[in-house]
Order: sequence, then C-alpha cells, then structure tokens
Amino acid sequence: MSSDTRRKPFIAAGMVLLALAAAAWTIDLVAREANNASEYRISIVRDGEILRTYDLEALGELESRSLVMQGQEQEGPSLLDLLAKAGVDDFTSVTVVGQGVRDDGVIVLSRDEVDEDVLLDLAVRGTMKLCGPEISWDERVRDVERIEVR
Repeated sequence: MSSDTRRKPFIAAGMVLLALAAAAWTIDLVAREANNASEYRISIVRDGEILRTYDLEALGELESRSLVMQGQEQEGPSLLDLLAKAGVDDFTSVTVVGQGVRDDGVIVLSRDEVDEDVLLDLAVRGTMKLCGPEISWDERVRDVERIEVR
C-alpha cells in the first residue's frame, strides 16, 4: 500500500474537522450579529405586568459585583439589586427565562436561594447570564430575557 493511500483517510478526517470548525464559527458569528441587530433587553415581570425593562446601558449603570464561580470570575449586578431597582421589595420566587439556545433556558429560584451572590454576568456575546455559587454549571441560564417575580 502506498503512503498516499494511507494518508487519504487522515486528510479526509482533517477536512471534515476543518469544515465543522468553520460551520461552528459561522453559527456563532450569525448569533452575535442577531444579538447586535436587535437591542438586547431584560424585562422584570410580575403578574403579567412589566415593571421595568433594562438594556445593556442600564444594566451597566448598576453596582457590579465580582465573584469566582465554577472556576471562572463572574461580574455584574446582583439579581436582588436588579429587582430592587424595578420596585420589587418582596417575593417568594423568581423564574429566570433565557433564549434556551445553549441551556434549558429557565430556572426557578425560591426567595431563600437568592442572595447578593446571585449575579447577572455580562457574557462575551453581549447578553447576560444568571449565575451563583449554588447554581450549578448545568443550571445556569444564558441570554436572559425575562425575570418573572412571584
């Protein structure tokens, strides 16, 4: 068997991997452009009424905290601060809803599970993700769009 014949499967596998990497890069680029095309917002909702809507500028004006969670530094406003600025002083639970593209897109937290260390971290893609020391990697919600208060 010639050396060219033995190399063909490796060359073919390399080309497939290269094509997959290019496809993933293209999908990520399209997703970033879509997020930039429409202004990103997070709405705080109670009983079907929108109490407040935050854009990235308004989120950036809130006091920011920085914590290491799951081995990564996370930085952003606390969920409690976000809710307080929306006029929410008391609640029994919150449902945080995201786009659901890279995760389940929803998490429900009781009042006891929400403290100053539950943050909305600004992700590289220009959207916010909910994270906290007691929220596992698999439970995080990325691309947060709505926070429903009960």
